[in-house]
Amino acid sequence: MKSISFDNAWLLLIAIPLLCLVLIPYFVAIRRDNRSRSVITSLVLHLLIVVLVTLSLAGTMVTTTVTQTEVYIVADVSYSSQRNLDKIDEYIEDICEDLPANTKVGVICFGKNTTLHTPLGGEIQSVKKAKVDNSGTDIAGALEYASTLFSGNTVKRVVLITDGKQNAGHETGELISTIDMLYSKDIYLDAIYLNNNIPATAHEVQISGVDCVASVYQNQKVSADVLIQSNQATQATVTLYRDTVEVAKQAVNLDRGYNVVSFTMDTATPDVTYQYEARVETVKASDDESAYNNAYAFTQQIAGKLNVLLISSLSEDLAQVQALYGDRANITSYINKSNVPCGVEELCRYDEIILSNVDVRELNNFTAFVDALDKAVSVFGKSLITMGDLRIQNKDDEVLKQLEDMLPVSFGNNEDDPKLYGIVIDTSRSMQNASKLLMAKQAAIQLLNLIRDEDYVTIIAFSGDARIVQPPTKAGNRARLVQLIQGLQPTQGTRMDAALEAALSTMQPLTYAEKQVMLIGDGKNHLGSESTSEIADRLYQSEITVSVIDTAGPESGTTVLAAIAEAGHGKYYRLDREEDVMDVLFADVADDITDTVIEQQTPVEIQLGRDALLDGISALPDIYGYVYAKNKASSSTVLTVDYVKSSGVIVEVPIYAYRNYGNGKVTTFTTSFAGGWLSTWKGNSGETFLQNMLTVNTPKECHDDPYTLSYQTNGAYTTVSIVPATLTAKAVANVTLTSPNGTVERGVMVFDGSRYTYTFEAPSIGRYGMNIEYTYDQKTYLSDTYFHVPYAAEYNSFETFEASALYTAVRNRGTVSENGAVKIENDDRDVESYTVSYTVPFLIAAVVLYVIDIIVRKLKWDDIRSLFKKRRA
Repeated sequence: MKSISFDNAWLLLIAIPLLCLVLIPYFVAIRRDNRSRSVITSLVLHLLIVVLVTLSLAGTMVTTTVTQTEVYIVADVSYSSQRNLDKIDEYIEDICEDLPANTKVGVICFGKNTTLHTPLGGEIQSVKKAKVDNSGTDIAGALEYASTLFSGNTVKRVVLITDGKQNAGHETGELISTIDMLYSKDIYLDAIYLNNNIPATAHEVQISGVDCVASVYQNQKVSADVLIQSNQATQATVTLYRDTVEVAKQAVNLDRGYNVVSFTMDTATPDVTYQYEARVETVKASDDESAYNNAYAFTQQIAGKLNVLLISSLSEDLAQVQALYGDRANITSYINKSNVPCGVEELCRYDEIILSNVDVRELNNFTAFVDALDKAVSVFGKSLITMGDLRIQNKDDEVLKQLEDMLPVSFGNNEDDPKLYGIVIDTSRSMQNASKLLMAKQAAIQLLNLIRDEDYVTIIAFSGDARIVQPPTKAGNRARLVQLIQGLQPTQGTRMDAALEAALSTMQPLTYAEKQVMLIGDGKNHLGSESTSEIADRLYQSEITVSVIDTAGPESGTTVLAAIAEAGHGKYYRLDREEDVMDVLFADVADDITDTVIEQQTPVEIQLGRDALLDGISALPDIYGYVYAKNKASSSTVLTVDYVKSSGVIVEVPIYAYRNYGNGKVTTFTTSFAGGWLSTWKGNSGETFLQNMLTVNTPKECHDDPYTLSYQTNGAYTTVSIVPATLTAKAVANVTLTSPNGTVERGVMVFDGSRYTYTFEAPSIGRYGMNIEYTYDQKTYLSDTYFHVPYAAEYNSFETFEASALYTAVRNRGTVSENGAVKIENDDRDVESYTVSYTVPFLIAAVVLYVIDIIVRKLKWDDIRSLFKKRRA
């Protein structure tokens, strides 16, 4: 493309006077008969001279613009693309067939490294011939390489063909930065998404992971779960090697999808570290296309002795615990001492923490101790065992509540499940005599004062019929309930059967921890005395106890009311005088509030016979004491006893229960070594039980550090993170990494307000040793761990590829094609231009024409022709 421009365009106007100087004399001064060929030729020459002089004075310039396009096709030929190399060739061919003029194409192939496969303008070759390391995908590196190959003044374009998953050389986030760099250099990028997801027709089996605790205790029962993926049903053999020696082998039938093959691990030898490798091999070799992903290495450490912390008020506990653990544990004891460890960092040093017959409120910094105990169990996976009486019954202290919230049982009255009480009052005419109605009202009000605010109450009055004075409501609104009771007035008739039926229909459908009816009356003038006992029995069968307060005094009615109490399995109280009201204590309510420690011989019932606690045990001796408690719904209760209340109601009380609490475990044994409660448990199955109790509560993982550690792998990079028990920027965390080839890398972990992190490249297959040094409050904690790269991420045949990764990286500054259609067009910008000034050439031409004009005017036309004829001759 060419264009004409002028330095001083206004000087073009000088052509007007010059043309006048040339044309006017010609038409005015020269007569028609004198207009010869020479004169006409001279006029034409003068006109040309005028044009040339004018263009020269105006500074005439001609600019020529040249547009050239260079295109580099950057093709992903890594291992994941091997099935699609023909498709890549097709995409490249389609691009080359539809190129604009002045366009040159080059091809770059990449995997873990990058190579120029076809130079710019060279003959296109199949990408199958590319010689690259296909064990990784480094998209960013390939684009950086492409950016260095372009010429200066050209339109620069890159067409990227890839699945969008980067796993070598750069972090994934760097791909966006690299594309930004291309745009800053005026290199335009289009992308073609390559669908490298494993097709349904492929035959592939791989080990995708091994779930195995990295550090366990001696003789702990653990397994390694090998996760195997297959896209078809097939037969295979899975082999486990330890230190390169085969230790187990299983023939398995693999289903399509995920499969788990478990191996029991040998943990008999303490203080050792084993190197394991699991391998899978299909029976038919054709059922597995890739052999790169069939092995998975991992490490397991076996710790020696347990570290146990015992806090107790009784020296008998220490002797018993020492005898049970033997030489399997290092026991640190605080017997009748208040200066116990109260920081998370200190408690993390212990595997099992035993609280036995101790009131935590008597410990120094008991609030900090309970907080640290909570975190040590829930976050760091420690095991808490409580035994005997912890003095937390019926206490409202928030710290004690926090401790009890951890436990698998509720002690005493410290439970959230509400109870339902039905107060049934006789308001017949006979209750007017001898202040019987007044005594009944006072007894009902005393009952209200014994009930917790969280419990529920319903009030039923009866005379000739039964009426619901107050449907079930919380007892906390006592003022209103007392007002309702005091407002009851006597009326004609006595229908106790109707009152009990009303209580049954009201209370039976409702779900509460316990339900109880208190019938208050004189028993006179009732209708259907035989039916009242039957109704009381039906109430009991519906788990509603019926107790009676007899206000008849020396009058009749006692026999009927006593029969009702017996049928309802409740208590019978006789109230003869008004002053005796304050001495009445309802037994079932009193049991819940006052009973804490039960000291009597009691048989033990086994509830979970298959629990590991009872290995080798079929029956247990009686116990002679326990702390009254109730099971929580989220707990597993292994042992119970039947506690018989004074009313005759039997309550199942947990003796041994446990629950998972966060990452750890909490176990409660409501009886105790001390006080003879387990006097018959020694030397028989009870001894086995006690030993099992300590072993089954061993934490799942040996973890002594005051922080949790995790890994996150992204391509060739791995980020190790630690979350300390105490978050503070004053702590320092350093990491030392030893790669499989022995190379050592050291770094400082960065604190981001919630964790310390360090990112490192792990390009080699094998085991990476990692040492973390964490310093906090002038104390240093050291830990050694291992990180394995079983095979390159590129060989994960079941990796998921999505076009969204390319859309995210390219954004709206280029196109992403999912069908291979990319159109390359020339850019309209001025890429390279050439400008020529014609001032001098035009002046020279004007001078030459002027000389010719002189010749023409001085010589005749015939002379000129003869001159040329002579020259030809």
